[in-house]
Amino acid sequence: MMPTRLRMGVVGCGAISQIMHIPHIVDYDDYFELVALADAYRPVLEAVADRYHVQPRYTDWRELMARSDIDAVVIAHSGSHRDTVIGALDAGKHVFCEKPLAWNVREVNEVAARAATSDRIVQMGYHKLYDPAFFYTKEHVDKMRDLGFVRITVLHPTNELGFSPYRIRRGNGLIVEGHVDPGTWEDQIRAQLQGVAGGDLAPLMDEILGERKGNAHLRLAAGIALQSLIHQIYMMFGFLGEPTRVIHASQWREGESIHALVEYPNNLRCSLDWHYLSHLKDYREEYLFCGNFDRVALQFPSPYFRNFPSPVIVQGGEGELAWERRVIVSHEEAFRNEMLAFHDNVVNNRQPRTSVQDAVRHARFTQSLIDTMQ
Repeated sequence: MMPTRLRMGVVGCGAISQIMHIPHIVDYDDYFELVALADAYRPVLEAVADRYHVQPRYTDWRELMARSDIDAVVIAHSGSHRDTVIGALDAGKHVFCEKPLAWNVREVNEVAARAATSDRIVQMGYHKLYDPAFFYTKEHVDKMRDLGFVRITVLHPTNELGFSPYRIRRGNGLIVEGHVDPGTWEDQIRAQLQGVAGGDLAPLMDEILGERKGNAHLRLAAGIALQSLIHQIYMMFGFLGEPTRVIHASQWREGESIHALVEYPNNLRCSLDWHYLSHLKDYREEYLFCGNFDRVALQFPSPYFRNFPSPVIVQGGEGELAWERRVIVSHEEAFRNEMLAFHDNVVNNRQPRTSVQDAVRHARFTQSLIDTMQ
């Protein structure tokens, strides 16, 4: 039996849409039909639409939402997604939304309130929770007798180093591929600060920081927490549930390094470390679970490398004996899995594993982390 084909629109034609979302929609053409694209920057819109032979193309996302021949939309543009998600629901579309759902707690609550009155599916793009290695790791973690310490660590080079295997269309005939010089540290700080706390995002960041809104380093760290550390936050919730409180949080290196210590019930604590190390093309991300009798570690490759496995290392022992097993669970691509899950949720009217209510909890936690941050 052929699956029901969802007629899709994509809002935001940047790198993650070009590397992951659009190729999976096109590859699974028995599940999806790519109908229309939207992007505020016309040169990128034209380049991507030409690449995929999509004629309906809009610089105003509202025109895409107005089409009656679109069932569902992928929201993948930069900045806050509040207006586009609410606009999609108002237009009767199902929604797949890249993280973050919105830029602060107020906005997230407004989206959640609108979603609660809609019969449309809204799925968060928390792709790591769809990696088969996550399920394998969680099964082992849930069996640990005395989990006492969890360490989550990310060493994050500039995104462009992860894009190098792909041809990224930047518009006006420019295609970026291969190695890209990250530029100076000062250039990186300036660009990131504008991207996560400038322009239309500036007043939203002011809401988040309140009286501390003039601290540029804190603004950058808060933006990183919202846009990148959110991956580790939703994974922490996925493994351990909701924490009791943030004990400590700090930022340094102009906001490019973040450390937090989080408390859980039953004498469990989790450390969160995120560090921007711009020029070394060696992305590392590890979730380490430690107890008296066993340990489990999940290691993620760069999120931009398709079909790379996420190794799991299980350690145990008895008496003098200690052993270690390294497992490759699967080469399935997590971004593909979440898109196929979205199709299944829409067609069968199932609530997603990664829901708007999850995003609400994550936004509240992120705000508490930023409030604690020194």
